[in-house]
Amino acid sequence: MSYIVGVDIGGTFTDCIALKTGSGSAPASTRIGKASSTPPDFQTGFIEAMKAAAQMHGITLETMLAEARVYHACTVGTNALVEDKTAKVGLLMSRGHSDSIFIMKAGGRLKWMPANYIAHIAKQTKPPPLVPKSLCEEVDERVAFDGNILTALNETTARAAINRLLANGVEAIAISLLWATANPSHEQRLRELVAEMAPEIFVSISSEISARVGEYERTIATIVNSLIGPPMNFYLSALEKDLHKHGYQQALQLMSCAGGLIDADYARRTPVMTIGSGPVAGLIGAGMLAKVAQVGDSRNVITADVGGTTLDIGTIWDATPVRRATASYGQYEYFAPTLDVRSVGSGGGSIIRFDGESMKVAPQSAGARPGPVCFGRGGEQPTVTDAAAVLGYLDPKYFFGGRLKLELAKARAALADVGQPLGLNAEQAAAAAMRIVNSQMADAIWLTTTQQGYDARDFVLYGYGGAGGLHAAAMARELAIRRVVIPLSNFAAGWSAFGIAASDALVPLASAVGLSSPFDPSIINDHWRQLEEQATERLLAQGVARTDVQLRYYAELRYALQVNEVLVEVEGGIYDEAAVSRMVTAFEEEYERLFGKGSGYAAAGFTLTNLQVHGSARLSNLQIDRIDSGESADGGKSLKDSRDVVWYAHGAEPIATPVHDGPQLPIGAKITGPAVIEYPDTTILVEHDSTAQTHSSGSVIIELAENIL
Repeated sequence: MSYIVGVDIGGTFTDCIALKTGSGSAPASTRIGKASSTPPDFQTGFIEAMKAAAQMHGITLETMLAEARVYHACTVGTNALVEDKTAKVGLLMSRGHSDSIFIMKAGGRLKWMPANYIAHIAKQTKPPPLVPKSLCEEVDERVAFDGNILTALNETTARAAINRLLANGVEAIAISLLWATANPSHEQRLRELVAEMAPEIFVSISSEISARVGEYERTIATIVNSLIGPPMNFYLSALEKDLHKHGYQQALQLMSCAGGLIDADYARRTPVMTIGSGPVAGLIGAGMLAKVAQVGDSRNVITADVGGTTLDIGTIWDATPVRRATASYGQYEYFAPTLDVRSVGSGGGSIIRFDGESMKVAPQSAGARPGPVCFGRGGEQPTVTDAAAVLGYLDPKYFFGGRLKLELAKARAALADVGQPLGLNAEQAAAAAMRIVNSQMADAIWLTTTQQGYDARDFVLYGYGGAGGLHAAAMARELAIRRVVIPLSNFAAGWSAFGIAASDALVPLASAVGLSSPFDPSIINDHWRQLEEQATERLLAQGVARTDVQLRYYAELRYALQVNEVLVEVEGGIYDEAAVSRMVTAFEEEYERLFGKGSGYAAAGFTLTNLQVHGSARLSNLQIDRIDSGESADGGKSLKDSRDVVWYAHGAEPIATPVHDGPQLPIGAKITGPAVIEYPDTTILVEHDSTAQTHSSGSVIIELAENIL
């Protein structure tokens, strides 16, 4: 294929990166296309963003799609959950166990909540149930922990239970039976019964969605999968229809939260794996840039993806993104192999308001419609983007490469209204809002890295997304990080789409184990071989050559009688006692890193709960450090003009600030702050006494001065 196309749908904009693959020593020719997101028919914005990218290549969309492979980070599942537009789900569970989702687990229920919520015990509440009790049915069956069937499935009562759910109008059914991880036959038979009785109903079974020991988390994962299954099917069908209409004949690949691409059919069956896939794609791209080009002279990276609605935070240690074994939907924790990306409601579209006592910024967002006030689309509440425009960070005539003219007067009036109760004018209100949102973002990064057992000062900060260049340096300053990277300059605005295009095919598979130490190597080897075979077969079905398949191995352990399970990457191959010992040592080292030196207790013994094999394969030969952006640098023409900018760390008075044309900056060019660097889709702020320099990869590296307060 001549073109690799990555598309990421955000809350405000849909980004498309289209790479024309290079031949021989020629670099890939890359162009970015952006369009407004179009909820609820997101496929419209998807097509428009691709049209914009094709136009930047000087061709039509049809010409590009005839020679392209399209990769997509799908937000439909996430949006369905956030907007409460999910399917009506019925639940089938083993007799006597349907209350588990209502009892919940206190640790998991609070794990991902804000610290102030956890501290106020009297204010803590349980969230509304994902499935009401009226739609929970129990079936007669029982499987033991070792897979032996103690009580056969009673198909008569099972049919009656399914009929009751159908009579209540369910659109999807989740099936989660006790010890289905050891023997899935009863779940599989129940799925067959539903298919016989109502073939149009979407069905999820826990043994396929989450093959891990842990009834509650496994059940929640299965329910979430069913909640978003029907809307995902509807969206993918509409999108594939539109793609085919424009001449695309290849299989659509979707980004997964596990950090790789899965085919559309697998995404239809397991849409829970697509939740949060856009931010994950950005983390994958940043990891590749840190590993291949070592941009920022470090393989340890914190990623800050500042979009219109959220800040998405990721961590990369030694060029490898940090993983976790669980994900969350509100207070519901569930099993999902995912890269550890955490989101907070702060972004360019975050609304600025006065709540009667003080100024607040976020988590509410203006979204794509109506958007910020300065967009002139009917927005009335000022946003962070409005504040950036009023402070002089953005050029009203050059925003979005000049494709969208900002209405500065409207933004100033809206900010003046918010500031009036506090005695602030528009510029002062904008500066206050910017300081608040930057502090909130920095706090979120500090909390994330601390919970992962890292010190933020040991990292380089990669800032990307539509507003990454505006906020990255300010966040880094508060975190005492001295180096900031804006990856591939203008492409930072669509970095998640770039990460999608650069990602590998991935098949993450897990096997529930439940072994107590000392571990029998032969049992571990049996699990490894089964997982290896399944992962390889799935990749071959995606058209991957067997010689291209790569396998990585993970084990999840805990100390006996303890609750903290830790996932570690381990070696593959044939295990003997020495290999088992190395696996346990890897667990103990990671446990102490997370919870402190001396926190482990080996004398209690160990429990091996889960083994995973992740199969992957390269889908393209893209070299991320060799990209032709189509820019023509001329250092003599980089200085465009000067404009008044309010640098809030240096007072409320505007300062005449040089503005540089980013595409005209040659490699190695240095700019001393204060300065603004403008690209068509990315604006970068360079603080006082700090220095920005263009890297050979096309990235911009900012060295922050230590004396900036």
